[in-house]
Amino acid sequence: MQLPPLLRATTFRLALSYLGIFTVSAMALLALVSWSTSVFIEWQVQETVEAEATGLSEQYRERGIRGLAEVIAGRAGQDLDRRAVYLLSGPNGTRIAGNLYGWPSESIDSAGWIRFSIERMGSENFATEVLGRTYVLPDDHQLLVGRSLHEAKRVKSAINRALGWGLALTILLGIIGGYFTSRHLLQRVEAMNRTAKRIIGGDMKSRMKLSDTRDEFDQLAAGFNEMMDEIERLVESIRTVTDNVAHDLRTPLNRLRSRIDVALLSETDPAALRRTLEETLAEADDILATFNAILTISSAESGQRLHSFEPLDPARLAEDIAELYEPLAEEKGIALTCASQTGLIVDGDRHLLFQALANMVDNAVKYTPAGGTVQVGVSRNNQTIDITVADSGPGIAPDQHERVLERFVRLDATRSTPGNGLGLSLVNAVARLHGAALRLADNAPGLTVRLCFPASNGNGQD
Repeated sequence: MQLPPLLRATTFRLALSYLGIFTVSAMALLALVSWSTSVFIEWQVQETVEAEATGLSEQYRERGIRGLAEVIAGRAGQDLDRRAVYLLSGPNGTRIAGNLYGWPSESIDSAGWIRFSIERMGSENFATEVLGRTYVLPDDHQLLVGRSLHEAKRVKSAINRALGWGLALTILLGIIGGYFTSRHLLQRVEAMNRTAKRIIGGDMKSRMKLSDTRDEFDQLAAGFNEMMDEIERLVESIRTVTDNVAHDLRTPLNRLRSRIDVALLSETDPAALRRTLEETLAEADDILATFNAILTISSAESGQRLHSFEPLDPARLAEDIAELYEPLAEEKGIALTCASQTGLIVDGDRHLLFQALANMVDNAVKYTPAGGTVQVGVSRNNQTIDITVADSGPGIAPDQHERVLERFVRLDATRSTPGNGLGLSLVNAVARLHGAALRLADNAPGLTVRLCFPASNGNGQD
């Protein structure tokens, strides 16, 4: 037989576990209270007996045995509830006065205390337990003063019943509280489970609902929603990449096939065939470059290269890139300069950072007209280390800054130039992997692309 979901809930079982621990603790506490109450009541009875015996001793000293017998008879007669027990006996054990008709057979401890039960007091049947103390008087007379424990036991029994009912009520309230608490938590878990099932069914827009309590469930839901936002972004990115790859590679592949077909059908001149092969090879290189860029972006976004991070000198990296692109810049009539602050360190993957900076400089050189300038720099700016590439080209409109970071996005003004629209996408992926910020700004004229890395304590100050 399968239990209902509520009874199988972890929260309900946890509530029962805590209730069990609390019950055991409460029972131990109640047992201690009951024992303390019993000890206290018995101590009060002893104090009452000793006070009674002290009063009788004074009567004996003042009035002798006969006076003491009269006092005992008077007190026994006035004790209509039969709470007190008195017995005064002579040298031979003969009863002189009191409401006890015989000396009890129970043993007396070293302090003179005796505990016994009686069946008759006066002329009425009355079974009770008595706590008494014995005294030896001159001329072998003996005195027994006792007190019935009947009322003490009634008080103790009433206290134990009250404690028992309190414990039972506590357990009942604990079970009810655990039930409703588990029910509330189970409803929230079920709501999250339904949302997860909708997402599994293909509804990527579904998100966990947040309450106003901002408790652990809200924190879990918020983390889940952030994860789903990132997953949705990645899925959309994959879908966009797939569509763009199919669209952007279809044209070069068709050209590649057409060129090969034409060469097979009509070209007989070896020089012409060689030119066709060279053009085909260039087209294939462009296609491979596109795929390599996609793989690099995917590698950066997946975080697979985090293990290859090492301390790097960004100034040295910038100088290497500037030296690499200086011949191309001179060929186009562009002034390429590099001004880097030394002594700065960033943690990163050298290969990815080199490729990202190369893309930044390549774009700057590609879109800057002859006579323009491209400046590469590394500097410390407050809490960041910035790698900057600034050009004097046409620039990018501010409202397009976010769009050009997407894959395969090429603005209308740049469609006539070679490229695949993955340059800044790769730079953005590398920046995110390194915890850096990629910022685009107007250079008036031109564009400034800046990689801002968080500065560590080991870096020097300006």
